[in-house]
Amino acid sequence: MDLRLTDGTTITDLVEPPQGIRHRIYFGVEEGSGREVAAKVELIEGALALERRALEWLTARECPAPRLLAAGTLDDSGEHPGAACLLVERVAGGRTTSLEGWGRLGRALARLTEVPWQGSDLTRVDHAAFRDLHERRVADLSAALGRDLGATLPPLPHSYAESPLGITHGDPGPGNFVDDGVAGTLVDWEDTTVAPRGLDLGRARFIAALGVGPEDLPAEEPAEELAARAGAVTAGFLAETGDAPIVEGELDWWLAVAGVQFAHWRLERAGAPGIPPWLDAIAVLDSAFP
Repeated sequence: MDLRLTDGTTITDLVEPPQGIRHRIYFGVEEGSGREVAAKVELIEGALALERRALEWLTARECPAPRLLAAGTLDDSGEHPGAACLLVERVAGGRTTSLEGWGRLGRALARLTEVPWQGSDLTRVDHAAFRDLHERRVADLSAALGRDLGATLPPLPHSYAESPLGITHGDPGPGNFVDDGVAGTLVDWEDTTVAPRGLDLGRARFIAALGVGPEDLPAEEPAEELAARAGAVTAGFLAETGDAPIVEGELDWWLAVAGVQFAHWRLERAGAPGIPPWLDAIAVLDSAFP
């Protein structure tokens, strides 16, 4: 089977990597140019709209994202006729497996914060809106737990209001970072927003501490190894930010924000197939902030 877009672009030699539930992913070769590409086919209408806007903006700028080569719809010659399809360059590398790789992930996230966002049509969540959203999630989790979760979490740092806004990937971790041993590339830009700096680092640190992989399954590894990964991604991020580092209070707050996001997302979907227990995320938060 080949993939054919309505503009005539054809992808041959298709290979299917591990799949998600919202899209169909294919690796293949663009017939006209012979270059290796990755194609993402939309299974749920509208699910690719944000990623398309993000990649259109990022492709024109120096950043750790794959270049968008084409965006269109499939013709009626194969599966999913009329489905939206994004075609990007196939980047070299594989899953992050070493502490050095986690450090490269941190550096990539820091470089992303330097990409201009003004003039883009990416969703913007400013400081006040993000703070309010976090506080509502804490309240929801507190009600479900029967205790005041917020009492153990770090307070909003004084430096928060001055932290710069930047483009955030939204779901950085070993499953969405292709590590080539040099710089690496972030893939799957479905959760991109413009938000206060620190969101991506907090998410990557919490993913490391939680011990989840591309399939979001618990990693059977010692706590010391998970903590080392969190430390490596933090060190990489801070090394790349140079003269404008995140201060200690911000590090703790963003880690708490990420943990609350994870727990709240799982709580909202509790009981659905493939959703891990939300209390696992709460346990990591409790361990980080006893």
